[in-house]
Amino acid sequence: MATIRVPLEDVSDVVRRKISGHLRKKSSASILVDNAKKRIREGGDSEIKYPDLWSVKYGVGYRKGGKPLLDTGVLMNLLWAKATKHVGEGLTWTLMDGSGYGVKHQEGFFNEGPIAIALSPKAKKLIQAQGDPPHDLAFLDSMGLEEAPNMFEARNPKDGSIKWDYYVIEDGGKVPARPIANMPPEDVNSVVKHVEKIIKELTWH
Repeated sequence: MATIRVPLEDVSDVVRRKISGHLRKKSSASILVDNAKKRIREGGDSEIKYPDLWSVKYGVGYRKGGKPLLDTGVLMNLLWAKATKHVGEGLTWTLMDGSGYGVKHQEGFFNEGPIAIALSPKAKKLIQAQGDPPHDLAFLDSMGLEEAPNMFEARNPKDGSIKWDYYVIEDGGKVPARPIANMPPEDVNSVVKHVEKIIKELTWH
């Protein structure tokens, strides 16, 4: 958490209240959302770098060309920020995650196995419908999907006589931390400039 002090001793009570009121607006706190989206698009910031997706690392599945936290756009679209007033004149801006997805990735988590990795459009749809692992392999089999027997076959699902639909990670796996909330120096600077701009606009009128 970064603390930024805004000295207002030299302004009138009317202007101070106006500035405080404006900083409590959700639109003012939205700078946190802008910074988080930039971090997601760039795969990190000056302090952290997002690890590659499992599919990118091993070249298996639909997401082998994907970017962490970015593929569907759901997380980006559901980020928002709130401002909370403290006793006195302080306030806190907080980045909020409406999807619940970003919160999990902040510290990382473990997915229980079996995990089905989609290799075909039909498998992608059915696996996504199941949600988070563990996945119901018996259901996938009942839908006529073919499981790739090994990673080599999974990397080339359409090359053989059998077209593989999914690959299974039996034991589950750790999903590494990919923080969406962070305050590296460049984010602190952007927030300071954002606050300065708000104050100038209010005091110039």
